[in-house]
Amino acid sequence: MEQLKMPKDPTLTFHSDQCMKHTYRKNGQDVVKPIQKIVLDGKAVCPRCQVEAQTKELQQFESDRADRIEKLRKYNVLYKDSLISDDTILTATFGNYTATAPEEIENKKQMFGYWERLKKGEQLNIILQGSPGAGKSHLCYSLLQELNNYDRDVENPNDKKTCLFINVEELMRKIKHSFKFPDVKYTEDYLIELMIGVDYLVLDDLGAETGAIDTDKQASNFVQRVLYAVANGRQGKSTFTTFNLAGDTLKKMYDGKVLSRLMAGKNFVVFKETTDKRIENLPF
Repeated sequence: MEQLKMPKDPTLTFHSDQCMKHTYRKNGQDVVKPIQKIVLDGKAVCPRCQVEAQTKELQQFESDRADRIEKLRKYNVLYKDSLISDDTILTATFGNYTATAPEEIENKKQMFGYWERLKKGEQLNIILQGSPGAGKSHLCYSLLQELNNYDRDVENPNDKKTCLFINVEELMRKIKHSFKFPDVKYTEDYLIELMIGVDYLVLDDLGAETGAIDTDKQASNFVQRVLYAVANGRQGKSTFTTFNLAGDTLKKMYDGKVLSRLMAGKNFVVFKETTDKRIENLPF
């Protein structure tokens, strides 16, 4: 059967020159395939070179678009996937952390120093301990905000770090809810994988899931299992943990393997004198 040929575009003007850049394989060798040039905007151009240039430009556009989407996805992890029990923490920054007492000033300075080290690529586990309302969660969320904004404009999306803030009590509540409703998003496996996968993780208010500060209650096997999976999977990554309990109480509550991984490192920020900022100005 005779092969049909497309009619030539009558608006095209062919040029006498040929492009000799294009080849095809024949008998294991590259053979030059001359392409007749055309006149475009008064210039002699190769139509195949034009198509290849446009294809390359389109591919670059799509690649840049995919990079922008991936960087935005990573940037939004902190705001979309964090589990926060107190929404006021969402506005927390180093700038609006009120530090008047010497201990508050020193601890804020210490946290800002950790930020300087983290942005240089150091891996740090930071432990904040003290009375409720001292500002531990505020400082931790402030640190995540700074880390999240620091590299938001990096060229390579693989260089963009992810941040996540998890209130431990809210975490356990979500997972327990999934036991009754397995089709929900926040299953145990999903949340563990999420926490292991991010670059910077805050585990906020460790121990509060027992329901009391002064307690001899041991964390349940379920809680131990979840925390151990997270702590074990995050070895080599930066994790910041806040708690209100004394060290001896934590040792009674949690298995030693859990604590040894969560408390690895010597970066402690301790509030011994700071009072509860949330109730200090109450009129009664």
